[in-house]
Amino acid sequence: MTHRAKYISPLCFAALSLSALAHTQDQDQTQTVRIDKANASLTSVIIDEIIAYDERSPRAADLALSVSALSGDDLTVIAAVHPAEALNSLAGVNIQRGSGQEHLTAIRSPVLTGGAGAGSFLYLEDGVPLRAAGFANVNGLFEGLSETAAGLEVVKGPGPVLYGSNAVHGLVNIINPQAAGPNQFQLLGSDDGLAALRLSAGLGPLRAVLSITHDNGFREASGFDQQKLGLRYEGGWGAWDLTAQLSVQNLNQETAGFVQGEAAFENDDLAFGNAFPEAFRDSSTYRAYARFDRDFSTGRLSITPYARSVDLRFLRHFVPGQALEENSHRSAGVLTSYYGDDFNIGFDAEYTQGELFEFQENPTRFSFIQGLHFDYEIESLVLAGYAEKDVQFTDRILFNIGVRGEYTRYNYDNRADSGQFGRFIRLDDRKDDYFTLTPKASLTFKASDNLNVYLRAARSSRAPQTSDLYSLQQNQVPGEADVETLDSLEAGVKARLGAIRFDAAAFTQWKDNFFFRNANGFNVSNGQTRHKGIEVGVFVPINDYIAFRGSGTLAEHTYDFTEIVGSAANNIISGGRIDTAPDTLGHFTAIITPNERLSAEFEWRHVGSYFTNPGNTNRYDGHDLFILRGEAVVSNSLSIFGRIDNLFNINYADRADFAFGNERFFPGRSRTLFFGLKGEF
Repeated sequence: MTHRAKYISPLCFAALSLSALAHTQDQDQTQTVRIDKANASLTSVIIDEIIAYDERSPRAADLALSVSALSGDDLTVIAAVHPAEALNSLAGVNIQRGSGQEHLTAIRSPVLTGGAGAGSFLYLEDGVPLRAAGFANVNGLFEGLSETAAGLEVVKGPGPVLYGSNAVHGLVNIINPQAAGPNQFQLLGSDDGLAALRLSAGLGPLRAVLSITHDNGFREASGFDQQKLGLRYEGGWGAWDLTAQLSVQNLNQETAGFVQGEAAFENDDLAFGNAFPEAFRDSSTYRAYARFDRDFSTGRLSITPYARSVDLRFLRHFVPGQALEENSHRSAGVLTSYYGDDFNIGFDAEYTQGELFEFQENPTRFSFIQGLHFDYEIESLVLAGYAEKDVQFTDRILFNIGVRGEYTRYNYDNRADSGQFGRFIRLDDRKDDYFTLTPKASLTFKASDNLNVYLRAARSSRAPQTSDLYSLQQNQVPGEADVETLDSLEAGVKARLGAIRFDAAAFTQWKDNFFFRNANGFNVSNGQTRHKGIEVGVFVPINDYIAFRGSGTLAEHTYDFTEIVGSAANNIISGGRIDTAPDTLGHFTAIITPNERLSAEFEWRHVGSYFTNPGNTNRYDGHDLFILRGEAVVSNSLSIFGRIDNLFNINYADRADFAFGNERFFPGRSRTLFFGLKGEF
C-alpha cells in the first residue's frame, strides 16, 4: 500500500452497509420526463408512468425521443461532487473526468475533445444555453448549478426543433428548483479533504440556492474551490406569468495533468503525483433570464430574454509548450415560442462579443513556438426559426414533423500580425456566414396503455466553433471548416409490465464535415464517422424492500474516411474504430430499504475496453467500479448518509488516450469515504 491508500474499518463498513443512501422515492422518476415547449426547457414529471412529450396542453403526446432523467431526489442520494458521477448512470452517456472539474463528454458518440467536444453537446440551464453556440467549452457542465438542481435531463441523439447548434449528439439540461418547496441543506465531506455545503431556501415567490465546495484533490496540487449561487423569482407581471433566474459561478482550480507511460495509472507514485503542478483553471460566469408566459385564444406565448458573461483563464498543460489561454464572451439573446394543442412555432436570436488570447512563455518545443499564438475578437449573430406540427392519424398513431433553420454570422478581428508563426496561423480580418436546416420527423404507435413504439428520423448540425475557424494551425486552410451535420435514424420501445419499467432504443447515425484534432495535434476539417448502437434501461421492484435498476449500452463508432499521416498508430482507416469509444457501458444498482428509516444501495458501473488511438494499435482494457451508499433517518428533518467510492480500491483510468507518441491517463480516485448530513429547516 502507498501512503495514499485508503483504509476503512469493519465497523465503518458495517454501519454504511446498514444505512446506505437510496432513492426510495417513486423509482420510475428516473425514466419519466417531459419537454416543455413553451419554456424551451425540459422538466421532470411523471406522466402516466411512461415518458411523454408534454406541450403544456390538455393532451400529452407520447414522446418519440430518447430522454433520460435524474430527479432531485436522485441527485440528493448521489451527492455528486462532479456531474459525471450522476450522469454516467444513464444509458448512452459516458463523461470522462479529468482533473478537478474538467471533463469530456460522450452521448451516443466517442468521447470528443477540443472544438468537436465543445460543439457536439448542448448544455442548458432551464432550457437556456450555458454558453453562446460558437463559444462552447468541453468542460461547460461545471458552470451549471447541478449541485442544487431539481433534476438533470439528457436528450440522446439530435435534439428537438427547439435547439440548434451544439445539440448534435445530445443535450444536457440542468433544472433549477422552483420557488415553492421545502428549505433544504446538505453537508458533505470526505476522508481525503473534500468539504461541501449546499443550501436551498425559499420565501414566498423567491428561492435562493448556494453551493460551496473545497476539494484538496487526491493528486498533488489538484485541489479546487468552487462557489455557485442561484436566485429565482416566480410570480406575475400584469397579464404575464413571470419566472426570473440569476446564476453565478466561480472556480479556482489547481490542475493535475496526464500521467504518461504504459499502464501508468497503475503506478501509485505517478497516479497520485502531478507532473504539471503549475497548471490551473480559473472561471467565472454570470447568467440571467426572465421568462414571460401568457395565454391567448389560439395558444400560449412564451418569451425568454437572457444575458450571460463568461471569463476563463487556464494553462494548456495537455499540449507541448503549455501556453496560457484567456477567453471570454458576453451575450444577449431571446427565446420565443407560440404553441397550441398540436403545433409549436418560434424564433430565437443571440448576439455575442467574444475574445481569445493565447501566449506561450515556455521555450519553443517542436512547432509550439514561444511568444504570442493568437489575439482576436469576434462578434457573432445567430438567428433561428422553427416550426413543429402533430398529426393524429388515429387514436393510436401520432405523426410529428418539424424543422429548424439557423443563420450564424461571425465577424473576426485579428489584433496581432497576420501570418504563420510556428504551427499557428493568424488570419486577416474576415467575416463568415453559415446556414443550417435541420428537419425532424417521428411516428409513435401506442400499442396499449402500457406499450409505446416509435420511429424517428432527425438531422442535427452546428456551425463551426470560433476556435475551429480562427485558432488555425499549419496544414489548415482558412474558411475550410464547414457546417457539421449528423443524420440519425432511431427506433424505440417504452413499456410497463406491472411495476416493471423498460425502455430500449436502437440507433444509427452518419456524421459529415467532422472537424477534430488528430493524434498529431493537427486539425481535420472534413472527417466522416458512423455510429450505431442499442441502449436499454430497466427498473424492477422485487417487493417493498428490494428493487433493481440498470442500464446498458452496446455501440460501435467507426471512421468513414481514410487519413494516412505516416504512423500506424495515428493513421485513420475507413471502417476502423474511433478512439475513446467503448463498445459497452453498463450500470446496475440494487436498492434495499429494510424499513422507513434505513436504506442502502450497491452500485456497479462498467466501462468496456476501447482503443486509445485512431490506428487502433493501443487499447485501454476498461474497468468495473463498485459504490456503496447508505442513509439513516435520525428525525423527520435530519438524516446521516455516506458512501464509499471505488469500494474494492482498483487502479483504473478515468480517461486514457495516446498522443504525441505516449500513452496518457487521468488516473481514477482510489477508495474514498464520503459522509454527511442532510435535512430540512
